[in-house]
Amino acid sequence: MVGNEFAHVHPHYDGSMHLMLPIECTLELFAKGWGEPHPMVASGKIPATAVMVFAARDTAEIETALKILATSYDFARGKLSNPASIRL
Repeated sequence: MVGNEFAHVHPHYDGSMHLMLPIECTLELFAKGWGEPHPMVASGKIPATAVMVFAARDTAEIETALKILATSYDFARGKLSNPASIRL
């Protein structure tokens, strides 16, 4: 992410998101198959709190994706400690 950007959604033909989450949330996200580490994490260019969230495929998954985005927003605003849980 650049500057104070905490998340961005990719174009409609992709629908995935890059965002920042507390470490505990990233582990939950990966375990539940909702995403993977941002590609630049492996090179050490960005922190392990950066993730790619896979695109939602239906209305129920859109609700989950919105919860994940809201968690990222709360993390960016300092409302969540690191670690924290999304509770998907």
